[in-house]
Amino acid sequence: MTETPGKGVVVDAEPLARFCADVFERAGMDRDPARTQADVLVWANLHGIDSHGALRVPKYCAWLSSGVMNPQPQLCIQDNSPATFVVDADRAAGGVAMQAATRHAIGKARSNGLAWGIVRETTHTGPMGYYAAQIASAGMLAIVASSSRPLMAYIGARKAGVATSPIAMAAPGDRSEVVMLDMATAEIAIGKILKARATGDSIPAGSALTADGNPTTNSLEAALPMPLAGARGAGLSLMLECFQGVLVDHPLLAPALRGKPVVHSQNGLAAAIDIGLFGDVAGFRKRVDELGAAIKSLPRAEGVDAIYLPGEIELNTAAERRRDGIPLPT
Repeated sequence: MTETPGKGVVVDAEPLARFCADVFERAGMDRDPARTQADVLVWANLHGIDSHGALRVPKYCAWLSSGVMNPQPQLCIQDNSPATFVVDADRAAGGVAMQAATRHAIGKARSNGLAWGIVRETTHTGPMGYYAAQIASAGMLAIVASSSRPLMAYIGARKAGVATSPIAMAAPGDRSEVVMLDMATAEIAIGKILKARATGDSIPAGSALTADGNPTTNSLEAALPMPLAGARGAGLSLMLECFQGVLVDHPLLAPALRGKPVVHSQNGLAAAIDIGLFGDVAGFRKRVDELGAAIKSLPRAEGVDAIYLPGEIELNTAAERRRDGIPLPT
């Protein structure tokens, strides 16, 4: 670890993961689940998604202490068809529950061609890309998402009506690494607001409202992220609630909007599709590369140095941070 005055510290990924895992173990988690959760956070830091990285450790520890996050959950995977399953997470750490779902989805898709799994009653799930990348690296198409209580303004409303509902979609290439879209349905993720508060930065205009429903760029006043592209982001979030919690009788939005006391909880989705169902896998990977090359060869707009594919900037950041270390604020 190195320290730069006024700029925080720089630490390598493995020591950071060991540190986070040790903290979680001291907070009551078993060793393997603690390391699983730590790996999720450090992956986020490596890929430049610092809002979902080690910044979350204090909040997770507070949840472990209060019982919001169960340090000793009894995960139960129910296979209700050859292609579908439900993970009853027992309020497990989100990374632990989602990783179990991801591995199970890959296994079912290898055996049956596709898998659609829902995680019921977990906690903060972290970056969807962590799980989607694993599915794509197994040679499959991936769709991974999560949903939570109302955190984001619904279009036309002054109060929270839907969740920020992150979603990731990934496909494997041949020479290229995984092509992956990893996004929230909000103009700004809650984690990015938290990061801005920690660093004293402002947030972009039009990205959030105050608790009273007024626009703000002050991260300390920001309470409600705005939906991405207005009605599109709000509608996508609502539909993701239908595809997750509503589907398995663990809705999160409607009970909260009806006034039921809100306790932090999330649901998740992990879906995998065997590309071989549709033809030659090697040919698919080659065509993904060809598509990427065609996009990157487009004439660039004035002032643009490079055209990037979804997830490419994050992959470049990960390569840099594996080499140079992960910067952390102090």
